Amino acid sequence: MPVACRRLAYGGERLKKSHIVPDVKIYSFHSKSGMGLQSLIKALRHNNLGIRWRAALALGEIGEPAIKPLIKALKDEDKDIQWLAGIALSRVGEPSIPHLIRAMTERDYDVRWRATIILAKFGESAVAPLIGLLKEKDSDLRWHSALSLALIGKPAVKPLIRALKDKDWFVRVRAAWALGEIGDSSAVEPLIQSVNDQDWYVRWSAADALGKIGDKNAIQTLIAALKEPDSFVQVPATWALGKLGDEKAVDALIKSLKNSDWYVRWGAIEALGTIGDSRALEHLKKALDDKDEYVRTAAEEAIEKILS
Repeated sequence: MPVACRRLAYGGERLKKSHIVPDVKIYSFHSKSGMGLQSLIKALRHNNLGIRWRAALALGEIGEPAIKPLIKALKDEDKDIQWLAGIALSRVGEPSIPHLIRAMTERDYDVRWRATIILAKFGESAVAPLIGLLKEKDSDLRWHSALSLALIGKPAVKPLIRALKDKDWFVRVRAAWALGEIGDSSAVEPLIQSVNDQDWYVRWSAADALGKIGDKNAIQTLIAALKEPDSFVQVPATWALGKLGDEKAVDALIKSLKNSDWYVRWGAIEALGTIGDSRALEHLKKALDDKDEYVRTAAEEAIEKILS
């Protein structure tokens, strides 16, 4: 946590009582002191935290003229300056969205991260440009966009569901991931369809997302996914079934214990241990002699869970 964050956290009660800084004080700090835009930018570096904080809020009140200097401040070496600039940009509001979208393409990881978090605060108004970034070639940029959409939550659900049908597999993958993080039940049926996607990575992401959402309507689809020839689809299906915890999946998971891929056997064992059905005990005991060490260890732990 930046130094300024820690100080503000410890002094939070005092700030709360004063509603952080009343607007009249912000105005006074900016206009009556005669401090212009550049002076306020310099004030972000002041040794006094209160002055730095009020400068950030005043810059936010100035609005659009402050956007470019604040975007530049996001690139400052001082993490507290970056943080305060972020606060100011979030106060400027929607006019800063296009600039923050561009900031997400910066090479500096901290700048990308700040822009990602700030954009999430704008909610629905930031959804469309963030969905657009899911199409970028830069995988890290796509990830940050998906993260911001996940933080926005419900307003992003419908556009993300539409993105599950995008022609590019990497867009579909990030859309599925974000929907899993949001956890909205309206995404269950579209994600069930995506378990049958032509791309294995999309199928993986969709199965994993269904496990995160935890809707039992997905059980039959996930059981069917265990029969996929690709272990990269079977494994997240085992994880998802374990999270769902429904005994309907036990027989199918037991069959997966005979899979030639240790990763699938390991995932099935983990799921059976989580579900806790005693029908699996006999099969798990056989897995204690598996040729793979990870599988044997997982079998021991699963047996212990079921018997406890």
